[in-house]
Amino acid sequence: MGPPGLRFGPVVDGKTLPGNPFDPTAPEISANVPLLIGTTQTEVTFFPGQQLDPIDEATARQRIKQTLRASDADTDRIIAAYKKVDANISNIDLCLESASDSYAWTTAITAAERKAALGKAPAYMYYFKWRSTVRDGKLKAMHCMEIPFVFDNPDAGKPMTGSGEDRYALASKISGAWAAFARTGNPSQKGLAWPAYNTTNRATMILDNKCEVIDDPRKEVRFALASLPPQFPG
Repeated sequence: MGPPGLRFGPVVDGKTLPGNPFDPTAPEISANVPLLIGTTQTEVTFFPGQQLDPIDEATARQRIKQTLRASDADTDRIIAAYKKVDANISNIDLCLESASDSYAWTTAITAAERKAALGKAPAYMYYFKWRSTVRDGKLKAMHCMEIPFVFDNPDAGKPMTGSGEDRYALASKISGAWAAFARTGNPSQKGLAWPAYNTTNRATMILDNKCEVIDDPRKEVRFALASLPPQFPG
């Protein structure tokens, strides 16, 4: 994940960027512009040097504690939340998902919440879970894995997506949603109804071979991560 303190995000310098675009609220300048936002399940498998091979429970616990800068009690609580959501989750997936969620998924949720709170244009949330077979499946659902599907061209992304036939049906659904959003501001299309995100239902489109809307997916994990002390402002 890089050295302590490394953060991916806008740098507020008071000139070019006078304030954080989504802190403390979503920006008024784009209040009437719909937002489509989401993350992949294992964002961090994109980064060089990432641990991808199986690890034991003790190593996983230590990695999670270090990545989240959490106490022993908080680390145990985070692990328990993931196992409640998925009793069969592997140790390496615990590490990869918690690292990905803590810096990407939770931030996307905050942006969608603050956009929805403006009460003007809607926000739409997705969570991309489709896993590649490349490198014996070790890349899983890495950062930017959804991009070849968005452009309905998974063959251009074979080094990431592999060559499975299931890619084409998923690409058709995802590209259709993005095209509908570009045309109308709503990603819904025939056979794929996609409701807007709000803090009541937290409707999220799960993008996988089966695309479906789930309200507040992985709620236990969301609560557990949200209770950690903030690492950065906003």
